[in-house]
Amino acid sequence: MTGGRTSQPVSRLVCGTGPHYVLKRVPRRRAFARGLGTEGEAVFWLAGTTRGVPPPLANPTFDVSYHCERDEWWVLMDDVSEGIVARGHWTEQHTLRLFEALAALHADAWGEPEPTAGLGTPAGTTGVFVETAIYAATGDARTTWAEGAAGEFGVAAAFLPRFVELLGARDADTYLDLCRAWPQVVAALEQFAPTRVHGDTRGANLAFVGDRVVMFDWDFAMHGPAALDLTWHWFLQYWAYPPDDGRRSEERLWLRDAYLEHLENLLGHKVDRKAFDATWDLGWLRVFLQLGFVLADNDDAGDDPDVDRRQRALCRHALHTAQTIADRYAV
Repeated sequence: MTGGRTSQPVSRLVCGTGPHYVLKRVPRRRAFARGLGTEGEAVFWLAGTTRGVPPPLANPTFDVSYHCERDEWWVLMDDVSEGIVARGHWTEQHTLRLFEALAALHADAWGEPEPTAGLGTPAGTTGVFVETAIYAATGDARTTWAEGAAGEFGVAAAFLPRFVELLGARDADTYLDLCRAWPQVVAALEQFAPTRVHGDTRGANLAFVGDRVVMFDWDFAMHGPAALDLTWHWFLQYWAYPPDDGRRSEERLWLRDAYLEHLENLLGHKVDRKAFDATWDLGWLRVFLQLGFVLADNDDAGDDPDVDRRQRALCRHALHTAQTIADRYAV
């Protein structure tokens, strides 16, 4: 099973006519894990941090073990692949169901101090992507693990040259300057109330099974502002890979309002909307620095001048949005 651009070996285990399972094998000594500062989902599950998630959310993992000879974590999960929505078929109703499930996850640990079992941090989950992107764009390894992480996460190397080309030299320099300022973005985010966050809410990590929203790949789970889950999904689903319905991302903000209403109902009190709006803006900036280069993902690039023009306009619009947010919060 190689879908979803996962860098880890994933196999389906078929038990005759019975249920199917998925086995994910995760090497312990990964450069990416060094950048994260944690070994990720296996350790989180063993500690219980991501095991007991509130409904309608579900984690399909039901066992984790350590393979000594291979020095790997083996993560055994129910096979929920039939519930994954194929690219091009995602709708706003899927996002609505996801956001309602995320509201339950976030309300469950809203404002709590960092859990004793530990989770990742906004600094770790931000830096590992941004430093990898900086290395892929410039060859400048600003950490001991950036080069290795770029080898493990080939998406950055695949799309960054095209992304830089679309931006042009001056705007590419602006993008890299913003990337290098990622610690200021994280510092601004850390001023706001934290909760338990999944961290990688792209469609390939979600399955809809009956009335459950199943979320897997908890490697980037962290203790941070709730908006980080929403903006990660928002950027990928409605900026980089939007539904072909002609609607702009701004026309979909009712989904954010629906999330907040559901969250407040679960919490039993109002949420500081001004603070949430700030985390939304900063969270969007954060994911742009981490994954903005996926805006250059286009199989038709170079074949159709109109496609190239639209893609160039999108990349520059995203950069302008990022710069506006950075200026607003003095990043």
